[in-house]
Amino acid sequence: MTTNKKHYRPAGDGSIYKDEKRGRWIAQLHIGYDSRSGRSIKRTRTCSTQKEAREALASLREKYTSQTALLADRLTVRDWLLRWFETYSRPRIRPNSAETYERVLHYAIDAVGRIPLGELTSCELQNIINTRLHSHARSPRIFKSIMHMAFQRAVQLRLIRENPAACLELPKPKPRKPYTSPTKENRDALLAAETRLYCWRWILLTEYMTGLRRSELLALRWEDIDLEKGALYVRHSLINGKKEPGMTIRPIYLAAPKTATSKRKLFIPPALCKELAAYKAKQAALRLHAGQWAHPETVFTRADGSWINPSYFSALYYANRQKLGIRTTFHMLRHDMASRMKASHQFDFKDIQAQLGHSTIQVTMDIYTHIDDQQKAAVSSWLENDATNLFDTPDPAPKRKAR
Repeated sequence: MTTNKKHYRPAGDGSIYKDEKRGRWIAQLHIGYDSRSGRSIKRTRTCSTQKEAREALASLREKYTSQTALLADRLTVRDWLLRWFETYSRPRIRPNSAETYERVLHYAIDAVGRIPLGELTSCELQNIINTRLHSHARSPRIFKSIMHMAFQRAVQLRLIRENPAACLELPKPKPRKPYTSPTKENRDALLAAETRLYCWRWILLTEYMTGLRRSELLALRWEDIDLEKGALYVRHSLINGKKEPGMTIRPIYLAAPKTATSKRKLFIPPALCKELAAYKAKQAALRLHAGQWAHPETVFTRADGSWINPSYFSALYYANRQKLGIRTTFHMLRHDMASRMKASHQFDFKDIQAQLGHSTIQVTMDIYTHIDDQQKAAVSSWLENDATNLFDTPDPAPKRKAR
């Protein structure tokens, strides 16, 4: 008695044969079995000659040598991007960064999400930049970075052979918004502005003398400031999270600073220490009068001791500078700190990087070296005077008289 046993072919078993009806050569590779139906999974290529069919079969074998390759063939771009984000990205980034990542992934999923992961090309990703993101200032660069990270991980896991985001080209950057250095009159006007924040003046004073990021400034706690030694420690960051359904406003989180180098110790002058000591006494009196105070450890708060929403603060600063006719944005105050340090001729870019907490010195050099029109004019004037030290300039040729 014979027993009919199903013969299972090993993955990688392939064949070449000629389709006599069509006169074409077929290369066929068995790569496994479907886990649900048990049916053989095959990949086929149609060729003109037997030689082309042999080459096609060799190419198929190279592509499907591992189970990961089979997985890649079943995964769509959407499947992989969501899996990558939840597994490798979200656990390592801040809530506000996660919101940015989700927005970028939406662009990709909406455009190419249904394409099998192994079939995605660089052209399709480039088309997203060209047609959907070209009018955005920072989005193309962020899109390229996130796509490169996501698909590079797929390469490392041998899901795909090459990174389709490796050679994406960014559109020509738009001219940056010109840097406007605040004048003393601008600073005084902003300090004197009447706002709903009792701590408005001291927030700006601290910013003028430290160049902190907005998130770092609003996260300061009294234990981070040593008024006797004139030291300020950047240890936290106050950020906005994602607005979930049912929420009226975006939530606020106390998180780690933006980068590892953002954690730093700064020295503050006696004048600022004196101002902050007076402010601390003012805040203590308000706390005593209020009875309840949400965050007694926080330096800058609202009238009930609650955190100041970073988005609210930005809107408040914008409204006041617009009212006063001042073009300097709050972030430009950070630029101003760098410019003043550089203009003093006492500090180099490494010192400025340490003060501002940049991740690399290149960031400092790229963003915070501003030459305004007055400086350009001064350089031009200096070059004109210095030219005589470099070479003799001939006198202009006399004009010929008209006949």
